[in-house]
Order: sequence, then structure tokens, then C-alpha cells
Amino acid sequence: MKTSSLSSARQVWYRVIVLLGLLPLSACLAKAPGSGGGGGGGGSQPLTVTVSPSMSPPMSVPVNTSTQPSTVQFSATVGPSGSSQDVTWSLAPGLNSGCSATGNGLGSITSGGLYTAPPTIAAAPCTVAVTATSTANTSYSGFAAIIVHVVVSISPATDTIGQGANLQYVATVIGTPTPTSDQTVNWAQPTCPTCPGGQTAGGFDANNPGLYVAPGFQTGTSSAAVIVSAASTFDPTASSGTATITVQQTDALGKVSNQQSVSSCPADSNGKLANGKCYSIDVSCDGVADLTTYLKVNASPVAGGTVLFVIGSGGDGLYDNNPLWQYGYETVENVFAANFNTVQVSFGDPFANGTQPNGWLQGPGGVRRLACRYATVADWVYNNPQALGLNTPGATSAPLCATGNSGGSSAVAYAAFEYGLAGTATTGPAQEFTMIEPTAGPVTTRLDEACVCNNGATGPDVPSCDTNTGPTSMCYTPSEAAIIDPAYQVQGQPNQPTLCSDGLSGTNATNFNRFASDSIDYAPDNTIPIPLSKTLVVNMRFGALDTTTGVPQGEVWWGAVRPQPPQPDCTLDASHELPGVSDGATDIANDIITQCVLPPGAQDRGKARK
Repeated sequence: MKTSSLSSARQVWYRVIVLLGLLPLSACLAKAPGSGGGGGGGGSQPLTVTVSPSMSPPMSVPVNTSTQPSTVQFSATVGPSGSSQDVTWSLAPGLNSGCSATGNGLGSITSGGLYTAPPTIAAAPCTVAVTATSTANTSYSGFAAIIVHVVVSISPATDTIGQGANLQYVATVIGTPTPTSDQTVNWAQPTCPTCPGGQTAGGFDANNPGLYVAPGFQTGTSSAAVIVSAASTFDPTASSGTATITVQQTDALGKVSNQQSVSSCPADSNGKLANGKCYSIDVSCDGVADLTTYLKVNASPVAGGTVLFVIGSGGDGLYDNNPLWQYGYETVENVFAANFNTVQVSFGDPFANGTQPNGWLQGPGGVRRLACRYATVADWVYNNPQALGLNTPGATSAPLCATGNSGGSSAVAYAAFEYGLAGTATTGPAQEFTMIEPTAGPVTTRLDEACVCNNGATGPDVPSCDTNTGPTSMCYTPSEAAIIDPAYQVQGQPNQPTLCSDGLSGTNATNFNRFASDSIDYAPDNTIPIPLSKTLVVNMRFGALDTTTGVPQGEVWWGAVRPQPPQPDCTLDASHELPGVSDGATDIANDIITQCVLPPGAQDRGKARK
């Protein structure tokens, strides 16, 4: 409902209340007693009782809450001059107000005229007549009127997200007959009073009440202070609840705390890299649960850079000791042997003993918001090499390079663009990634076309490997959708909701906008949907035997990135799990060794390994 409509509605209610409800009391005031009937001090003049404040239209107040007391101090003046000023105060329901409350349901008022609104109202609007009666002659009274309204509270009250991201708001209507009744609200179109002309403020998803989706920015916009509001349907004339959200160019990074050494630091599956040091850190990101994350660090004596490794799905395991891969250790060993520091990121095992099976993809919050966890770790590793005992000639881990397979490739891609580690026009850090190698993905490039599979979307007809022919479906398989579902669930509770699986099956296709916002390519209609730094080296690799959605999803990402990377490389005998074959693991290592070099003009930390 528009503000002007709300204002008009209030005026109508006020006039109805004043004319129909309170004028009978006014007639009571005009009735004067006969001679000797009780003017002040027994005189013949009639008394007048004036209550202040008395407003037309009547004063509106919110219900009383423990955190927001709602009171009004009234006073009464008895005339003529010299009359006794003693009055008694009382409350009554305003006639025709729709609120039939009595007793405490009207609130309370002290002998000194301090009115306290009730914590709930039986109906809306709820008008209360406040009456002051002369104690010298109870035939004379004065009155005022109060309209008590519910309070609409929106949570979170303030927040910050990146352009194109989403945030689930929750509105609570305080003051309804029961805490759970009449909680429906109407979400208004968000506004951005300080935005330049033409810049939209985003909007709410019609299929998901309270789900705000931020706008993409037009040229010249770097931030937007957006106001969101919701009005109660139980009490439509009540003030709307409001919240402010700051939309910036990139999503906000989180924080790392509580670094601890882990006593048991396992060797790789080949029995090597046993001299590493392992750490646990707590990663905190906005709007999602804190997650304990683990790092296995092998510091090169003469380091030419630092390489991050993360496995697929939710990253629950080490790259060099992943049960799904026979040869992941070869990638890490070869990179380490080429004088790189290696930092493997695990969001669970072998340290968590199976308690974090979904890793960084454990919700609620959605895939994009949860990707903050990996991006925060990468940023922390870049800026805190000394805390990990890394050998670097400077204060950072530069050149910092990263690789991840399948879901790990998505984590790297979110960090590079949405969290600003290698994007352009970022409100995050300056560029931190020098080179990234997404393999078998990124698999979440277009979650909307993967989870809500009702439009037959396919990847581009640009096969990455010689054995791939023609475009392939962007739709997830049921097992792939089941990996995404936990991103919207609370760990330890029944496995609900299953948003991606329900979208895939057609049971519930209402989350299309949510999935679009959570995608790496959240603005596919933009001419340059994924602008990355021109100095970022991007190398992609697929397996020729990969029949999963990782291939078309990855090809779409490759087609969307600007500047466009070279044609993805291919390992002919590899499937989706590229490090599952020896040459796949070796190919990834060789890509990193040859391309993880600072760009010309920067300090060449690669000289040590040449």
C-alpha cells in the first residue's frame, strides 16, 4: 500500500472515530447542572475540564512492549479560575472504534494522568477515550482520545549485501491478540532516496514473502542505501516497520578468529607431505552460522607463491587425501615441489569426525551467502602468511593462486567475483588472486537453470573436450540437487526444506529468483555479467568423460567471464573427478606451476622456483 493511501485511510478512521465515537462524550461536557450543583467552591458557574494533550485527529501510540515503553502524560485544567484542580482519570473504549477491549485491554492510567498503552489490542483500530472527571462535581468531565496501534518490527534492522544478492527479512507484528495471530504483512516496494536517477532499489520476490533481491548497479553507482518496509494487514493504519540495507558492489567478507594448532596433521594418501602443520580457525560471516574450518599447510623453504586447494561439494576433506580421488596427492606434491606454499582448506574431515558433512554448503543462508566462508579464508591466508609460517618475501602471500574441483571450483569463483578477490569495481579488498583454476565447473554458475529445470536450458554448443558433442542440459541430477539442498537448511534439523530438489522435480518452482540471485552469474542479461580483473589468470579444465552438469555450467561461466579466458583445457581420460586419474592430477599441477606468476610490474616472486 502506498504512503498516500495509508495517510488517507488514517484520516478517514480519525474522522469516523471523532464524529461517531467521541462526540457523545462532548455532549456530556456541555450538560451543566442547576444552580448550586457544584461549580468550583459551590458557585453557580458551570465547571470546564480541559485535558491536554487533546488532538484532532486523535493521537496515535504503539502498543507497550518491554523494550519500547509506550506512555503519554496527560494533564487536566479545571475552570473557572480558583476551582479545585483535583480530577480522577478513567479509560473507556471509543465508540464505533472496532475495539471492544475493557479493563487492562485499554491500557492503564495513574492518578497523575500517566497513560500506558496495553501490550495487545483486540482489534484495529483500537481507540481509547481518556477522561478526567472533576472530584468537586462529578458531572463535569473532559476527555482526549488515543488510538493504539500494533508495532511492525523487521529483522534484520540493518545489513549489508552485494549487488544482485538476496536477504530474507522477517516481519513480526507486535500487539495482536496472540503472539502468533495476525502476522501477515504487505511488503512495500523498496526505495533508495539517495540513488541517482535510473538506479533501481531492487525488490521483493512475489513468491517468497520478505525475500529481498538487490539490484544490479548502473554505471556510476557504487553503493545504495535502500529502505524496506512492511505494513500490517491486521492494522493497516499502523505505521509500517522499516529497515535499512546497504547494497554495495561486492558481498562483505567475514572474519577469522581463534586460530589453534591441530596436533594431528595427516600425511597425504601417498604417505608424503607429512611435515605439514594443521590449524583450526573459526570463520564468521554475516547471516550464517559460524563454521570451524581446517587448514593443512606445507610451507616451502623457498616459496614462489601460495596455492589454495579445496575439494568438491562442500569441501569436507583434504585435497591430498580425498577418498574420491586416487591421485589428488600428486597435484599438491608437484606444486609443493615447485617451491610453492600449499594451503589445503577443509571444512570438515578428517578433523571434524563427520560432524560437518556438508562443509561450507551447510545453511541456512543460501549458496552465495555461504560462499563467504571460503572467500574469508582465502582473504585471511593472503593477509596473514606469518600466522601460518609461510615463507614470503612480502607482507602477503602473493602471488596467491587457487584451484578447486566441482563444488570447490564454485567456491573459488564466488570468491573471485562476488567477494571481490579478483573482480572489478569491488567494495571488497584489492585484487588478491593472481591465478585461479576451476576444474569440472563452476557447477553453480546458473542455479536457477539447474534447480528449476522447466525451461530446457542447455549449455553453449562449445564443447570443451573432443568427445563432447552438442549442447548439454543445465539441469542437475537428483543427486546433484541433494548437494545444494543443505545450503537452505539448519544442520541437525529434519532435512527440510529441499528447495533445489523440489524445483528439479517440479514440486515447487517458486524459488527461481532466489536461485538466480544465488548464482555466480546472477545477472545473465548484462552485457558483461562477470567482469574480472584484466590481470587475473584464469585456466579452466574439464574431463572428456565428464557427463555431469559441471561441464555445461562451467562452459556458461567461461562464456560469461570478461575478459574471456582461453578455451578450457581437456584431460581426455578424466571424468568429473579430475584428480581421480594421474594425468588429470598432473595437468592441474602443471597449469598452476606455469601460470601462478605475478603479472609484469609486480614483484616477481616466481624467480625462486625458476
